[in-house]
Amino acid sequence: MYPRLEIDLDVLRENACILRERCSLWNVHPVIVTKGFLADPVLARMLWDLGFSSFADSNLPNLLRLRRLFGSHAELFLIRLPMSWELEILSEQGISPFVSHVEVLENLEAVARRTRRPSSVVLAVEGGDGREGFLFEELPQTLEVLRRLFWVSLRGIATTLACLSGVLPDREVVERLLRVKGFFAEELQKEVVLSVGGTTFLSLWEEGRPLEGVDEVRFGEALLFGSDISRKRDIPWLKQGAFAILAEVVEVRAKEPLQGKALGYDAFGRQCVLRSSGPRRRILVALGKQDVDEDQLYFDDEHVTIVGATSNYLVLDVEESQRPYRVGDVVSFRAGYGAVLRAFLSPYVEKVYREKMGEGRT
Repeated sequence: MYPRLEIDLDVLRENACILRERCSLWNVHPVIVTKGFLADPVLARMLWDLGFSSFADSNLPNLLRLRRLFGSHAELFLIRLPMSWELEILSEQGISPFVSHVEVLENLEAVARRTRRPSSVVLAVEGGDGREGFLFEELPQTLEVLRRLFWVSLRGIATTLACLSGVLPDREVVERLLRVKGFFAEELQKEVVLSVGGTTFLSLWEEGRPLEGVDEVRFGEALLFGSDISRKRDIPWLKQGAFAILAEVVEVRAKEPLQGKALGYDAFGRQCVLRSSGPRRRILVALGKQDVDEDQLYFDDEHVTIVGATSNYLVLDVEESQRPYRVGDVVSFRAGYGAVLRAFLSPYVEKVYREKMGEGRT
């Protein structure tokens, strides 16, 4: 059945083993970010069997799926700041949320007191990306609030870089975070974990100088794709190509949009721009924005370009290609993060797991 997402478990298993070994060498605890594959049970179980027991996600339903899979033995983190209605579930399920407001700390304390379930939190600290996190000048006030709490305890502090503004981590950023860690550890007289994410932080360890005091690294992209998109690079010690999108060609014709007509906006509100130099051969593939992010699909025919996508079609210009594309052909794309994430979300995309032993499981 098509469209189809094919998942190479051998590639993912190899990446997971390499990352586990590297983290052991670097003396840092790995946390697997599962949002890129919706905490898919097949992949999660594979990682669990390889020895990973700490998982993070930005969606509570994914974490609840992991809790059902692994019970209380799994350490789970909600890395998207929690909504008010989620606090009671987080407390009941023993899931540690990232928090960036003292009001949320106080609300979680009230929930934990009512349910009589101790909770732990991770303080998100602004590291420079302009996303979530306490500002450095707010931390003394935050400390005073933490001192008043009984049912809620501080597990650690965390920061995330390169996701919004593209700010890359460096040792100066890490040193500032280490000072924050030391501040809370000394004032509260307890161990405080420093957690950094995501994959972009791995480059600091690759430099060969240990990051003393960093306890935990969260990553998903490195595991899934063997890449670091923040630096536009493939990580040389990991494998790529674990995910492929396959879809069927449903039309092949030479076409040219009408010339001399006023242009409006497409179905997604984007201004249309006419690019044409006469009729060109196009193929329509039964795959659309409801299924993938076309900007993160990579075709192996270098003479083919993606014209664009509608909700249910992907349009390719094959005028320069020597391949005789026909209706009914199946074309394959290497898939990046956005394409894989949306494919896992789409109920119209079949998921097929491939490995040397047991190839073709769905």
